[in-house]
Amino acid sequence: MPGSVPPPPSLTDVAGDVVLHLGVSLSAAVGLTVALLAIPEDRGGVVAATVRTTVAVPAAAVVAVAAVVQFVGAGPAGVGAYVQAVVFATVVVGLLVLSRRASRWLGGGIAVLAAIAILTPLLPAPSSPIAVWMRSLLTGVHVLGAMFWVGGLVVLASAGLVTRRRGRRCEDGSFAERASRDWHQVWERFGVVALWAVGALIVSGAWLSWSHVGTPAQLLTTTYGRYLAFKLVLVVALVAAGSYNVRVLTPRVREARRRNDFRSAFHSAVEHFPAVVTAEACLAVAVFAIVPFLRGSARSEAGWAAARSFDLTVLVTGLVLVLLTGAALWAGSRKARR
Repeated sequence: MPGSVPPPPSLTDVAGDVVLHLGVSLSAAVGLTVALLAIPEDRGGVVAATVRTTVAVPAAAVVAVAAVVQFVGAGPAGVGAYVQAVVFATVVVGLLVLSRRASRWLGGGIAVLAAIAILTPLLPAPSSPIAVWMRSLLTGVHVLGAMFWVGGLVVLASAGLVTRRRGRRCEDGSFAERASRDWHQVWERFGVVALWAVGALIVSGAWLSWSHVGTPAQLLTTTYGRYLAFKLVLVVALVAAGSYNVRVLTPRVREARRRNDFRSAFHSAVEHFPAVVTAEACLAVAVFAIVPFLRGSARSEAGWAAARSFDLTVLVTGLVLVLLTGAALWAGSRKARR
C-alpha cells in the first residue's frame, strides 16, 4: 500500500537550509582558495587578495546569519548545538581577521572549522549501530563534497567577476600577465578539487539514493523521486559545465600562456571562465534549494519496504564502487593535465 507524502517544507525552512549550507560552503572555499588554490600574495598573487578583500566579509555575514538561524531553529539546545555555535563564531572571527591580514594558515584553519561546523550535527551517538554510523559517514562525505564544490564555484565566480572589472579598467600589461598566471593555477587546482568532490558525491550519493529509491521508475512516480530527479539533472549540468572548463578553457589558457599571449590568456581565464562558473554557481545554489524538499523516501511513498540494512554485501558493493570511481578519477586527472 502506498505511503503518505510528507508535507513540503516552508519557505522559511528552505531559506534557512540554503543560508546554512551556503555559509559554510563560502567560508570553506575562501579558506581553501587562500591556503591552497591561489598564488600567495607575497609572491604577487592576485586571486588570494581579491578573495580576502571582497568575499571574506560577505561570507562572514552569511555564516553569522546561518549560525543564528541554526541555533534558534534547533529546538532545545544540546551540547552539539553549543559546539556548533562556538565553531560558527570562530569562523566568523577568522574570516574578519583574514579580510584584513593575509595568512595561508588562517585560511586553512577556516576551511577545517567550516567542515567541523557542518559535520557536528551528523555525528551519531557512540553506541549507535554500524548502519547508523555508515549512514552518518556517507552523509558527511556527501555534504563535504558539495560544500567544497559549490563553495568554490560561488567564491571563484565572485572573485573572477571582480578581477574582470579591474582588468577592463587597467591598461597595465603586467597585471594581465600576473592575473592570467594566478587564475590559470586556481582553475587547474580547483578542477582537481571539483573532480574529487564529484567522486565523493557519486559514491555517497549512490548509496543514499539506493536507500531511498527502490527502482528508476520511482524517480518519476513519487514526489521524493521527482525532486531527486530534478536535483540529478542540475548536478549533471554542473558536471558537464565543469568538463567544458577542464577540457576546453583550461587548455586554452595554458596554450596562450605558452605563446606568451597574456591578453588572450587573460580573456580566457578572467573574461570567459568566470562567466561559465557564474552559471554553474547559480545551478549549485538551486541544488541547495532542492535539498529541503527531499523528505521521506520514494520507497515508503511507493509502499515498498525499507532498503536492506548495512551488511557485508552492501560493504563489498560500496568498496567496488569506491575503487571504480577512484580509478576513473585518477585516469581523468592524469589526462586532464596533459
